[in-house]
Amino acid sequence: MGTVVGWWHCEGPGILNMLGISLESWGRIRYGDDVDFVHPLSTVTPTLDADVLAVLARADQALTGREIYKIASRGSESGIRRVAERLVGEGVVLRESVGRAHHYRLNREHLAAPWIEGLAFLLDELLHRLRSAVERWDEPPLVAVVFGSVARGEATASSDLDILVIRRGGGEPESAGWEDQLFALQKQATLWTGNDTRVLEFTEDELRSAPPEPALKEAAGSGIELYGPPAALRRLALGATG
Repeated sequence: MGTVVGWWHCEGPGILNMLGISLESWGRIRYGDDVDFVHPLSTVTPTLDADVLAVLARADQALTGREIYKIASRGSESGIRRVAERLVGEGVVLRESVGRAHHYRLNREHLAAPWIEGLAFLLDELLHRLRSAVERWDEPPLVAVVFGSVARGEATASSDLDILVIRRGGGEPESAGWEDQLFALQKQATLWTGNDTRVLEFTEDELRSAPPEPALKEAAGSGIELYGPPAALRRLALGATG
C-alpha cells in the first residue's frame, strides 16, 4: 500500500546549480556532489574549513576553538584551531582575545559571507522552497512532511530526500493534476539539492484501515512539517497502529 511516485535522479553539481557557481571557478568541487545536510559547506569544500565556517555562520556569538569543535563533531580540537587561525589570516573569520582564550566569529562584512551563510542554512532554504511549492498546489494534501535521515539530522551527501504526502479522503477519482503535482515536487527537490528525491504517497482512507506502516510512524515521530497540522499525522499514525 502507499505509492512511491518514483525517483528523479540528477547527475551534476547539485546545489551549485542553485548558487550559479561554475565548476571552472571552483577547482576543488567534485562533479556530481549532492547536499550533505549535516555538513552543508562540504558541498564546496570537503575539508574542516567547511565545518568551522558552518558553525560560525550559525552562531550568534563568538566561539572558542573548543566550542567550535564540540559543535562540529568532526576532526580534532587542534585541527579546528589551526583552521580557524588560517581563516583569520584570510580575513573571513575574526578573532577576539578574552584573557588567554581566543574567540572566533564569522566576518559578516566579508564579500564571501552571504554565500557562506546561504550554504550553512541550506536545509532552512530547502524547507522554505518545499513549503512554498506545496502551498501553491491546486489540490492541497491533508499532510506533507519531510522524513527519514534529513529530518533526523543524519543525512549525508549520498542520502535520499524522503517526502511523505497524504491525500485527503480516498483519492478517488484518479486525478492527473494530483499526479502532476507530486512529480513536479519530486523533480524540483532533486534539482534544488542534487539528492535523489522520493515522494511516498498515501490516501487518508487507506491509512485509517491499514496495518502499521513504518514510514508513517517515523514521519509522525521525527518528520518536519511542510503542510497541514502535525496532529492529523499523529492521529493517522495512532489509528494505523491501534
